[in-house]
Amino acid sequence: MRRPEEQVRPPGTVSAPHTIEVRQCDVSSPESVRRFAAEIDRLDVLVHNAGVLPKERTVTADGHELTFATHVLGPLLLTDLLRPLLAASPDARVVFVSSGGMYTQRLYADDPEYREGTYKGATAYARTKRMQVTLVPLLTERYACDGVAVHGMHPGWADTPGVAGSLPGFHRLTRAFLRTPEEGADTVVWLAAVTPAPRAGRFWHDRRERPAHVLPTTAEKPGDVAAFWRYSTSAAGLR
Repeated sequence: MRRPEEQVRPPGTVSAPHTIEVRQCDVSSPESVRRFAAEIDRLDVLVHNAGVLPKERTVTADGHELTFATHVLGPLLLTDLLRPLLAASPDARVVFVSSGGMYTQRLYADDPEYREGTYKGATAYARTKRMQVTLVPLLTERYACDGVAVHGMHPGWADTPGVAGSLPGFHRLTRAFLRTPEEGADTVVWLAAVTPAPRAGRFWHDRRERPAHVLPTTAEKPGDVAAFWRYSTSAAGLR
């Protein structure tokens, strides 16, 4: 799908001057995350967009399944380490870039590291993207006293190197219908910059609030959410 017409920049609009500074961080590595967080001295918006889709089950040096470490544990740790800087911002926002694929999956609180069954990279990806959406209201509550708003969103399918490399067959069949990277990023930028800020703790697509579930079989039970939170925060080293 293409973005709504009203989201296209008006003719003649000129972007403000900006400076881009690039720093490296392996989000799946707690050591790298801690080193990266120590280098940051100011922060207004944190976007979690790092992603992996391995063909086989891969375990990190710290013993965690790679997609879980990259999509869940790393973002949890990084956000908490940067919490003081976010709290110092007058309008801090955190955005989790999930995927529409998460709609097919329930919350696997009983097997977050994908140890059971036949491993499939696309399934692991969708499961951990479901976990990210589950984290949004939990982190909204955790950081409410600091004035930090947490949002979740999915960008739709965009024609990116990640899609082309991880899902070559899908990319070949759907390339004509895929969004541009700019279109996929539109709602991320909107969540980061629009004033007044959107409601925190929600899930968004094309600048509209969307349901977190479309299938009744994926609805979470409070006990599963609590178990997932306990496991994830413990594995990420949160206090």
